[in-house]
Amino acid sequence: MIVTFRFLLAGIIVIGGLVGCSTTRYVPDDAYLLNKIEIQNNAKDISKDELKFYLRQKENVKIIGFWRFHLGLYNLSGRDESNGFNQWLRRIGEEPVLYDELLKQKSNEQLTLFLKNKGYFNAQVTDSVIQTGNKKVKVRYSIEPGKRYRINNVHYRIDDNHLGKLVYADTLQSLLKKGQPFDAEVHDKERERLTRLMRNNGYYNFSKEYIYYLADSALGNYQVNDSLILVKERKSISKEVDTLVAHQKSRIKDVYFLVGFDPQEALQNDSGYLSRFDTLMYEGCHILYGDNLNFRADVLINSNYIFPGQFYSTDLVDKTQSLLSDLQLFRFIDIRFRELPGQKDAEGNKLLQCFIQLSSSRIQSYAFELEGTNSSGNLGAAGIVKYKHKNLLRGAEVFDMRFRTASENQANSDGENRFNTLEVGVDAGLTLPKFVVPFRVESFRKRFNPRTNIKVAYNYQRRPDYTRTIGNARLSYNWKSSNFVSHSFSPIEFSLVNIPVKDSAFWSRIENTTLKHSYTDHLIMNSSYTYLYNEQILPKEKQYWYFRANAEAAGNFLNGLVSLWDGNSDSEFREIMGIRYAQYVKADFDVRYHHIVNEVNSMAYRFFAGVGYPYGNMNTLPFEKRYFVGGANSIRAWPVRGLGPGGFKDTESGYYNQIGDIRLELNAEYRFKLFWRLEGALFADIGNIWNIRETGNEKQDEEGLFKFNQFYKQIAVGIGTGARLDFGYFVFRMDMGVKARDPSLPAGKRWVFGADAFNVNNMAFNFAIGYPF
Repeated sequence: MIVTFRFLLAGIIVIGGLVGCSTTRYVPDDAYLLNKIEIQNNAKDISKDELKFYLRQKENVKIIGFWRFHLGLYNLSGRDESNGFNQWLRRIGEEPVLYDELLKQKSNEQLTLFLKNKGYFNAQVTDSVIQTGNKKVKVRYSIEPGKRYRINNVHYRIDDNHLGKLVYADTLQSLLKKGQPFDAEVHDKERERLTRLMRNNGYYNFSKEYIYYLADSALGNYQVNDSLILVKERKSISKEVDTLVAHQKSRIKDVYFLVGFDPQEALQNDSGYLSRFDTLMYEGCHILYGDNLNFRADVLINSNYIFPGQFYSTDLVDKTQSLLSDLQLFRFIDIRFRELPGQKDAEGNKLLQCFIQLSSSRIQSYAFELEGTNSSGNLGAAGIVKYKHKNLLRGAEVFDMRFRTASENQANSDGENRFNTLEVGVDAGLTLPKFVVPFRVESFRKRFNPRTNIKVAYNYQRRPDYTRTIGNARLSYNWKSSNFVSHSFSPIEFSLVNIPVKDSAFWSRIENTTLKHSYTDHLIMNSSYTYLYNEQILPKEKQYWYFRANAEAAGNFLNGLVSLWDGNSDSEFREIMGIRYAQYVKADFDVRYHHIVNEVNSMAYRFFAGVGYPYGNMNTLPFEKRYFVGGANSIRAWPVRGLGPGGFKDTESGYYNQIGDIRLELNAEYRFKLFWRLEGALFADIGNIWNIRETGNEKQDEEGLFKFNQFYKQIAVGIGTGARLDFGYFVFRMDMGVKARDPSLPAGKRWVFGADAFNVNNMAFNFAIGYPF
């Protein structure tokens, strides 16, 4: 109730603020509001966004490009600072930014320094303050960068001969190239790259402080001669005397896995803590564990890159950390090294002990979830029971099982609503931390972190049009080729679809069309491959890309088998055990781009394109393989399956069930934070679906077939606004979509926004969990 009251109150406050609240209400008489910062930048290869980062004072944030919403909330507070409501407004709002002469000077200095670090050694930054209204000023920074210096030659001075061999052998990978612009940031990245190179070759104690540069710009012609200097290690002989010695490599002497390690208990009882553990030697590694080792020892060894006798390598430490984390057996993983003073191997290298501390996580878990849904006015509820076992066969195999039941109402042609759809499903899956194949792939295991997934599922669906059951079994292999790229290959997947009940009115409409094949019993045996590139794992990045591509084919293997014993059959189609099988190819891709403008504003874009082509034994795609649009995660001005194909509109059925063979969709969404956990959004969605082949429905074939000279005229456009509650672990979302262009209307009348935009039939409300993309 308190949260609801605050939302209502905030709504009233915002409306009041729109009427006319002064932005300078809390600006003192002897001060000025920093109304705007303007950067006149003549450095063409440096963006204004890069320059803004170095400003020490910025104006109040805006949403929708012009509205200082957060400043408005702050200004709506009263002057009584002891009042709780005023305190709340000031906490969720933003205090006015007052112009500060000192911060302006520091901004000037930081901009100048940044430009010099980018190679503009003669850059000049001037600033001016312009009064733009009562108690408001604008600060303008004018940048004259001069000509940018470029790298002429890169020289090396390396005091340590062993390290020199590594550096010279790796110069092709250097980030410093002749002719490129001078950039201090690139120089620092080269230091980090060389530091990692050293640490990957056994130099455990090496750090980037041993590398520095001397840049000589006296050459003339706007060129710089670079000198990279790598010095020896400084070693103390006594309190007063230091000497320089060659860097020494470090070799791993012992590896200890501490299973069930408790950091807190270890701190409390440091001396006797490890004595409680039992010890097992496996593949040269010490495995220390408490009362019982709940998994096989090879689970750890197969996820480990660090072994006695190896030289230290940062990359191997990171890979071990990643592999152990993916096992899901441990809630805490810490890999530490301890030098052994005075001990060296036969070659004079230092010796290290490696301690891999593993705090066990809960092996089994249960969960019960209740969901409420509202998709374009269709209310629904669902209950889910989940069970998960992370170590089913003592080899880090993850078994999960889920039971779900859901019901949703749908409006019929008379506008009546009732809970007339029912879905009951159960699925179980087993994930093994390796490839289960009839040949050895041991090296592949550590390089690509593979997984084998086996899944079976059964689903019962009762809709107004039909009742359907789907049985499914799937074998798939997943692996990662880099931090951003993952792959999934499913060599075989079976789906058996049975439709025992069909509504007579619905069947009469499609009985004489090819669509009937999508609603008859059929078998699908397909193979598929999915490629995924996802930069979203980098939380600090201001922009990231997401790309997913999928391809699948079905029916060819079955068709070959059936041909062996039924090659001379004259029947219209072929069957296996009395069930027709589907034959098709299908491919689609999904591209997304997210751009974080600042701490309040962000943009998100998505483009989806997909096509499925049926052939051979079935001339339509199975229903579950066809595309649809509309709903909370698609074109939000239309209900789920309520749009298309093309310009076709189903006026006979009271239920939305529009599907197609081709889907094109483009979405753009502007997101902005308001206050507390509340966010707002403005969005635009465009797209549609189409058929590839004629269905036998004359009207649908006329309006719904994909034609290159027609499809762009059948694009639907929806716009809208939304509100989101971000609780961190999930986002509750409500979107209101409004039809702007309806392709089902006659030509010349399809742009409905403005003419009939607020007709309830042109609006849709969607409730969902999570962002749409």
